[in-house]
Amino acid sequence: MNEIKSSGSDKESATKLSNPQLSGATSFGALAGYLFGKNEEETAMKMTTPVLSQGEGADRTMSFVLPSDYWQEKEKAPTPLSDSSVKVSSVEGCDRAVIAFSGFGRKSDKENRSIKLREMVEADKDWDVVDGAPIVLANYNDPFTPPWKRRNEVSILVQSSSGD
Repeated sequence: MNEIKSSGSDKESATKLSNPQLSGATSFGALAGYLFGKNEEETAMKMTTPVLSQGEGADRTMSFVLPSDYWQEKEKAPTPLSDSSVKVSSVEGCDRAVIAFSGFGRKSDKENRSIKLREMVEADKDWDVVDGAPIVLANYNDPFTPPWKRRNEVSILVQSSSGD
């Protein structure tokens, strides 16, 4: 599936939870801990999908989207613990080019789909990739979902070729 997606709108934005200092399972654990009540208010929240990641190695970041109860006001979100590297931030709506695929979303899957995604946008006269925009990998399923039932996406920020 190849498509352009709009996320959010002028009236609403998603609140994103990220842990930029940690990578892999450690980052996931810190973010999940925050959602499950390791925060100043000891408030447990529902796990949401997708899990978003971008970058590689030490520059890799991982993010969750908080439950919609927290989208309107960032201040409503529970405060991360003072010794935590978890950050809560608002993300404005945007347009992204997206390719969905099944499997585990490994590094090689991301790289191969990223090449195809960039080629897809370059071939489209209506859209351009935003300069410097990173590829984002979105994973939608828990680790126990069989590979053929899993949903992943690679996406990149795009803008209208007409400048709108």
